[in-house]
Amino acid sequence: MSSPSAPVRALATVALILAVISPPAAAEEVPVEQNPARVTVYAGPVFVTQDPDLPEAAAVAVDHHGRIVELYGEVPRDTEWPVVTLPGRLALPGLCDAHLHVSGIGRLREQVSLRGCRSPQEAAARVQAFAAAHPELPVIQGRGWDQSLFPGRRFPTAADLDGVCDRPVILRRVDGHAAWVNRAALRAAGISAATPDPAGGRLLRDAAGAPLGVLVDNALDLLDGVVPPPDDATRERWLLAGLNACADAGLTAVHDMGESPAVADVAQRLADAGRLPIRLFVYLEGSVPGAVAALDRYHDAPRFAVVGVKSYADGALGSRGAALLADYGDDPGNRGLLVTDPDTLRARMAAVHRRGFQNAVHAIGDRANRLVLDIVADIQHGDTSRRHRVEHAQVVAPDDFPRFRELGVIASMQPTHATSDMRWAEQRLGPQRVLGAYAWRTMRDLGVPLAFGSDAPVENWDPLPGIYAAVTRQDKSGWPPGGWYPAQRLTDAEAVAAFTTGAAYAVHREGELGRLSRGYLFDVTVLDRDPRGRPAQWLAARVTAVVVGGEVVRRIGPPGRR
Repeated sequence: MSSPSAPVRALATVALILAVISPPAAAEEVPVEQNPARVTVYAGPVFVTQDPDLPEAAAVAVDHHGRIVELYGEVPRDTEWPVVTLPGRLALPGLCDAHLHVSGIGRLREQVSLRGCRSPQEAAARVQAFAAAHPELPVIQGRGWDQSLFPGRRFPTAADLDGVCDRPVILRRVDGHAAWVNRAALRAAGISAATPDPAGGRLLRDAAGAPLGVLVDNALDLLDGVVPPPDDATRERWLLAGLNACADAGLTAVHDMGESPAVADVAQRLADAGRLPIRLFVYLEGSVPGAVAALDRYHDAPRFAVVGVKSYADGALGSRGAALLADYGDDPGNRGLLVTDPDTLRARMAAVHRRGFQNAVHAIGDRANRLVLDIVADIQHGDTSRRHRVEHAQVVAPDDFPRFRELGVIASMQPTHATSDMRWAEQRLGPQRVLGAYAWRTMRDLGVPLAFGSDAPVENWDPLPGIYAAVTRQDKSGWPPGGWYPAQRLTDAEAVAAFTTGAAYAVHREGELGRLSRGYLFDVTVLDRDPRGRPAQWLAARVTAVVVGGEVVRRIGPPGRR
């Protein structure tokens, strides 16, 4: 991937020099003469390189293409090149979220947030206030409820939304794999007691078979006709809002999981126009008709590439839709859902492999993980060069861990899922099966490539809490003492590597991203402190600068709390 043009690079360079001399209220670029040397030396923080030949550097020289030409153990004193001091104490290779949903992040500001609600009544009150504030919306949408926080951990019902709003209300669970709707939404979708459960989905029902108002996994497709489809202007608004939120959080790149070709078309146009703030690697949504055929119509551009297809094998553990080899510990008789027919999944994955692209398959339960590994073994015939991925790899049977390494499959995992789910995961899985859950250390020690992300907007897209969760296996209050199943903890360096070198490897960019070395693109995330060896400091740290290909895309300062 190439970086911005020399004028853009020079503009950002001189703007930052001025900012260091006299910090402005907001980072602005001021037109000035270009840097005639066309090389800039960046100094200030300690640079963590991920390069074993020089683990840390005091300064980095970057050419006008945004690539590193030299690293220094000390700041050079007599260089002919201009020296720019970046604000902050520690500069990491640009942090990359290897699994999130950019448009979903961008949509959040247009939906009601139900995160942290402790009862259906609290959620309903938020919905009512949001609906009153947005009379122009034909459908009220929201996200973030979690029945495990409600009294008795019961699922909510349409009756809980009675009197709240006369328009359809569609509220996705925090994991996105279930929706809570009101009676108006059920009517608009034509859902009644006579509506059968679709393959790979189910309606929660009362004793008489009437729908209660919660739809799980593929049953959400029944709502498609209720929500008006977005136009290209809306797709662009959501995409840019999501990418800018990620840049603000310190991310220099993201792997966008499951965008439609329509959104990828918009991203391609934005990339060609130089309007993407950070790097965007897109996996098309495999269930969209024509997605696999669309792979060949995209071209790599600065900060953009379409690299594969995202598919779903099963549902989520929180809504008991993850496909397990044995019954749920807290729901006898239920083994979850395969949301894509195995033959359909196999055919799609084979087609993606033949075209030379990656498969990235959502698999949470041990049965789903085994199915995906079996399919990978069948379609690649020993050719591991595609680096197919399992997204989440959340519950894995003991015999299947070594198969990830043998098949060259990347384990794309999300550390904060463990610290969010640990309140109830053992109840779902039981004391033995939980030992194979969220097992980052087991994967790493077996030599399985790890790539870490957040699954935002399921979790927050800030990468620093992800590093904290990987290092501690504790929530933000420090519970439980010593960490939840602490044998699976990682070191600081290992956790950072999964967000840098591991994420770069997962999209075949390990030769230019993920570390600071000669010839690599100069992407860095700068922090106001060095949290290494002090786990709680990962939560306290704040981003002070974000650099993508030598362009300072964010300067967030002065150091301290945002």
